[in-house]
Amino acid sequence: MKIAKALLLTALLIAIQNILEIGLFVGLDKYTNLLGMGHNEHVFGTAYILIWTSFLIVAYFFWKPRPNLKSELNIKQLDFTLIPYLLIIVIGLGFVSQPIIDFNRIIDFYLNSEIKPHYKFSGFSTLFIYSRTSSLLFAPIFEELFFRKFLFSKLLEKNKVWIAILISSLCFSAIHFPTPNNLIPTFIYGVIACIIYMKTKNIVYLIIIHFLNNLCSMLYSIFGDPFFDWIYGLNYDFMYWALFVFGILTTILGVKKITTANTV
Repeated sequence: MKIAKALLLTALLIAIQNILEIGLFVGLDKYTNLLGMGHNEHVFGTAYILIWTSFLIVAYFFWKPRPNLKSELNIKQLDFTLIPYLLIIVIGLGFVSQPIIDFNRIIDFYLNSEIKPHYKFSGFSTLFIYSRTSSLLFAPIFEELFFRKFLFSKLLEKNKVWIAILISSLCFSAIHFPTPNNLIPTFIYGVIACIIYMKTKNIVYLIIIHFLNNLCSMLYSIFGDPFFDWIYGLNYDFMYWALFVFGILTTILGVKKITTANTV
């Protein structure tokens, strides 16, 4: 696959995503009184599922020859002793991503500006359940199949390895543009995912690590207040940045253990 085609396919996904969000998340807001908020949330929740599904629909038309997904998703091929290292990578990436996600807060802190309180969990809602369910069940499968199994593999056929990794990771990061502070963390994850897939040739490892990452994110959003109170209480001192370095070393360790194991 040529780079231009990969970028165009990603642009198509972003267009579909925006159409669904604008058409359902914004357009239907005018009809809240007509539908009732309960029904509205079900419609919005369905949009989340449609967004993830659109990835495979696009891949279906451009994926030639189509792979045997039943064989690709066979968990019997897994080395389950490597699963803890997937969790280690997730934990490491969490510490690596924290200063990037906190970028605006760090700037405000050093400029002595007012720092907004961190996110507080406001309770379960229909929309929350839809969004988190789709991020746990649909996103790991659909995104990994599209961006690694399809896009990265096809880019490898006509480009150097580092170019394929760079472009597929940029494309993966681009679909997360609605949360700008997450662009760099998703790019870093994309690079790591490509390396793991290239070494293991097993997409299931990536689906698992993607699931674990989204699961940790959900658990942080619900139960993370003590953690965030503690980490922001460090006031970006030596310990805060030591955790960042710890995250880098932990991530490298996990990736090295998985990529050097006999997983193929």
